[in-house]
Amino acid sequence: MQAQDLLPPGASRDLQAAVSAALSAGRYLRETSAARGALRVEEKSAGDFVSEADRTAEAMICESLERDCPGYGWLGEESGVRRGHRAEDGLRWVVDPLDGTTNFLKGLPHWAVSIALCKGDDVLCGVIHDPAKSETFVAEKGRGARLNGAAIRVSKDVPLRAAILATGVPAGGRTTYLANALSDMDRLMPRTAGVRRWGSAALDLAYVAAGRLDAYWERNLGPWDVAAGMLLVQEAGGHVAPLWPDAPVLASGSLLASNADLGPELLRLIDRTRQPATAGAEPQAGAPAGGRV
Repeated sequence: MQAQDLLPPGASRDLQAAVSAALSAGRYLRETSAARGALRVEEKSAGDFVSEADRTAEAMICESLERDCPGYGWLGEESGVRRGHRAEDGLRWVVDPLDGTTNFLKGLPHWAVSIALCKGDDVLCGVIHDPAKSETFVAEKGRGARLNGAAIRVSKDVPLRAAILATGVPAGGRTTYLANALSDMDRLMPRTAGVRRWGSAALDLAYVAAGRLDAYWERNLGPWDVAAGMLLVQEAGGHVAPLWPDAPVLASGSLLASNADLGPELLRLIDRTRQPATAGAEPQAGAPAGGRV
């Protein structure tokens, strides 16, 4: 499938550039996955890995976006912040070159490239590309959400007892919110049809947008994990809410994304206690950011 086949009619140059960059990085990652055993891998913290594939893919995306849309700001999971000459416009690419690194390194075919263009806390366009399954989710503000070129919508008329949810459970050295996550499971497992923990926040959000999951929540992620997926859910008719009213999602990385029906009920059930050690702290590039790697 060609890049133009994935886009909505009248797609902006920015979205075209994001899709092109995601497809190129995805081709590299798919090829590299076959020889993943030879990759250099570092452990950023207990259970949180980064490989040379992450860094190479991020460099490829940065080069592609700078060529097609010069001067925008940049926030990459591995390379951090770069200020472009158009930074006064507030425009910034927010990029996770490989969301689901642990899955990738283990040979689990569930990982993705995530690229979003943000203006402050406003996400203007985004793409989540899953090379292993040849699925590309795209959204542009006011233009809806698409999967491989076809419009997608969140689920509807699903009672909580029939809902399939997804979340992340902190592990390794990133367990600040482990008690909250276990409390959530205790409350939600008896009330739902199941909870999934698949290891890619970007794909969890994309799946909510596509109606494959009915809701997803997590805490303390990085902005690169959630920016593109937030817009997908919203443009597919869903709701995205911060877990703490005074903490915007991109700053806190803590959110509930759901179809239009389940949000209020789930917000009442989820443990929304905020841990003071990390309250208000935005995860930094190259540092552990909650439960996802």
